Amino acid sequence: MDSQTTTFTQNQRKWLSHLIVGCKYSLHKAKQVVDSYFVSRAEHQEFLGSFDRDHLIEATKTGAMSVFPKLSPDGYRIVCTKTRQTVDEKFDALCFCRANLAVLDLLLEKEPMHGIIYLYDLQYLRWSQFLVVTPTMTKNILSCCLNSFPVRIGGVHFVNPPKFISSLVGFFKMFVSAKIKDRIFIHDSLEEFYQYIPKDVLPDIYGGTAGTMEKLEKDLFEYLLSETEYLENRPIADLSKRPGQQNANNFGVEGTFKKLQID
Repeated sequence: MDSQTTTFTQNQRKWLSHLIVGCKYSLHKAKQVVDSYFVSRAEHQEFLGSFDRDHLIEATKTGAMSVFPKLSPDGYRIVCTKTRQTVDEKFDALCFCRANLAVLDLLLEKEPMHGIIYLYDLQYLRWSQFLVVTPTMTKNILSCCLNSFPVRIGGVHFVNPPKFISSLVGFFKMFVSAKIKDRIFIHDSLEEFYQYIPKDVLPDIYGGTAGTMEKLEKDLFEYLLSETEYLENRPIADLSKRPGQQNANNFGVEGTFKKLQID
């Protein structure tokens, strides 16, 4: 995408206004985020695209996502991922990453990005499923979802943690900023969790009054399928027109630091 010549339609202007809110109204930061947003999607196109119903049904056998209709007291949107009990240990990590990015993109299209709280219910997560998520995949999806996205993280909460939660969180912390590390919370009980998220925001399975989890998961499932045209046509940068074709995550430095000399 050529930042010097691009013009915006009415819908794109709305999208841009939502992005600027997420950047705390800083036009300088918004310009940087717009650039990295489209570049990261061009570099990691495996995370783009729409969803085939049968494929999505198969993927949701191990877990499902939902977006809570009510905001937190601080005005954050809550995105929940809940694992499910399965007979086998199959886990489609790529579909999981694609769904996370699609939800963020649809939220940005729909509403200003005041901030997001992530809730992960890991009751049925198995060690073998965790191992499917490679460091490279994690680094790349976080590039698209965090580093190149106008999102303010209000917190990352883990409920029903497995025995290997310390390994999982330690792995995740390798890829995020110090600010996000300080906002990661592991809850051994719902009573502890309520100190951060009140019951009136939560669905029934967490002792809340904001609807049923089954309906929330179904609503998001159908919403993802209904937005096929939008998801299939999300714009990306034309990397061939970028000077040096610099990677969005390398801060202007290409390659790897196998050897670094400073004069």
